[in-house]
Amino acid sequence: MKQNLEKEVILPYVTVRLATISWQGIGERPHFPGYSLCQRLSDNHSPLRIGNLATPEMLPRVRSVGFLPAGRSVFLYPLESDLRVLYCFYDADYVERVTQISKDKWERYATSLAALRNQRIEVLMQEIHAELEKPGYGRELLIESVTNMMLVELARYVRKLEKKGSGKGESQPLASWQLRRIEERIQASIELGYPSLGDLAGICGISKEHLARSFKATTGWQIHKYISSERISTAKTMLARNDVSCEEVSSRLGFKSPAYFSTAFRRIAGKTPTEFRKQIRENQTGDLM
Repeated sequence: MKQNLEKEVILPYVTVRLATISWQGIGERPHFPGYSLCQRLSDNHSPLRIGNLATPEMLPRVRSVGFLPAGRSVFLYPLESDLRVLYCFYDADYVERVTQISKDKWERYATSLAALRNQRIEVLMQEIHAELEKPGYGRELLIESVTNMMLVELARYVRKLEKKGSGKGESQPLASWQLRRIEERIQASIELGYPSLGDLAGICGISKEHLARSFKATTGWQIHKYISSERISTAKTMLARNDVSCEEVSSRLGFKSPAYFSTAFRRIAGKTPTEFRKQIRENQTGDLM
């Protein structure tokens, strides 16, 4: 993995970095002992595909954010082009003291935090980005204040997840073995076909209703949207190759027709399969020039 560090500000409890990252093949994210919050800045590639978490992707769009607990690393699948990202690396003891949330609790909600959707944090990260690009008076004080504001937002988010999980009519998060079985079954979908809600509930030993509630409490995703996202991610990987047609991708992934595949793909990816493949080829051609 190669990292081109563009900007860096080191403060007592947080380090902020602006960098461009590239890698080939499936590689593990560099280990960092503290907590990390990141925001995607590049716009010429698909979402960041990850492994060893129940959510299939991070950073689905420009300015989207993701948060990983202390010591957590994920496997990264290659992108069509370099990833430009803004990082905030927090000291672990400081985060746990300020938020009054233990490491175990942060880890419990790791999947939901990796797929974090919080407009306020996205805007605050953009404030930091602007300050890095064009520093002004009191830069360190401003960045320190904004990073603390984001910690408050993250702490509120975790407490909200906890309240949902313990509220009346709400299910507790799924166990790690249940999430692993769901992920393994979905990964085997090309050979076995994409599972129904009943299929996944069966391998988890719970009812469909329980699965739907608990999966949402654990990941923040509705389970049918998670499966759809995983299906389109697999399609992107196949489309990046030159030995399969769009029609073959549609058939192998179980779509009822190429037209339906194109509609589903565009709804999630923002472009048709043909447009996506064309963009990949243009990027590859540009890399060779």
